[in-house]
This record gives sequence, C-alpha cells and structure tokens, in this order.
Amino acid sequence: MPNHPRREYGLDPILGKEPKVLILGSFPSKMSLEQKLYYANPRNHFWKIMTVLLKIPQKNNIEENTRLLEEHHIAVWDVIASRKFQEGAMDRDIRDARLNNIAGFIRQNQTIRFIGINGGKAWQCFRKAMQDDPLPKTPAARRLPSTSPANARYSLDEKIRAWRVILEYLE
Repeated sequence: MPNHPRREYGLDPILGKEPKVLILGSFPSKMSLEQKLYYANPRNHFWKIMTVLLKIPQKNNIEENTRLLEEHHIAVWDVIASRKFQEGAMDRDIRDARLNNIAGFIRQNQTIRFIGINGGKAWQCFRKAMQDDPLPKTPAARRLPSTSPANARYSLDEKIRAWRVILEYLE
C-alpha cells in the first residue's frame, strides 16, 4: 500500500439564507483551522473590513461573526478543499491542492450575484475551477486585495476601498 502524505482539509462554508455575495479565500490558516473560524488571525484584515463595510461591531465570537455575515447575505468559503500537510501558512507553500466544487456551490445558491476573490492564489484556483466546470452564466467576479497580513502592498484603508464593491451587490 503506498504511503500517502497527510492532508489538511478546509472549513465548511458560511452559508445563510439567499446569499448575494460569495467571498472565496484560498485555504484557511493554521489558526483558522484550530479555531474553526475563517480569518482567525487577528492581524488579518478581513473582519476589520467587514465591520467597516457592514457597520457591525467587531467580535471574536465564532457564532456571532457567522450570524452577522449570514444576516448580510454573505457566504464565505475557500477555493481549495484540501492540501498536502504543510508546516507554513503561506499560499505559496500550498502543494497538491484539491479544489472545492465552486460551480456546484453556485448552482445550488443561485441568489449569488457577486464573487469576491480574496487574493492571488484564490484567484488562480478559482479560474482553474471555472475552467474545469464552466457555468452557463457565472456571477460577476473580481479579484480583491488579499486581507492577509502578508499583503503589505495595500494599507487597510486601500483594502477597504477595494472591498467596498461588495456593497453594490448587497442592496
């Protein structure tokens, strides 16, 4: 029997009733996997951006964060379902990525009008997933600046300005 490397598996999607916006990341960080919370690293700007855009209080409570996104019709998931176990948390270190069925997710949630792709690796994998299983009509999609603390190219204010596009689809 061949020796298979250990694999890490991502989180279940955050999915409320009738999502209008889908935020796709690449794969959860070690901290996110341990806490079972998307963007759990306090240095990641995701929750700061959401609190500004949605005018909600910043919480470190998994259930409350999830509920607030669901109430605002925002779904969150990752493009990568699993990867070969790795010590580091950087996207560039991801090996043997297996993708989630993004097209199937969109087919099951036809209220999704916009897909915000969080960073370059997520964008690269999203494009591959859509090539492998094209939809007759894909919702609008845009690569957004990564909220990762490793993305120092953009300030928090610049990220907020870029991410503001999601508000157009929540109306």
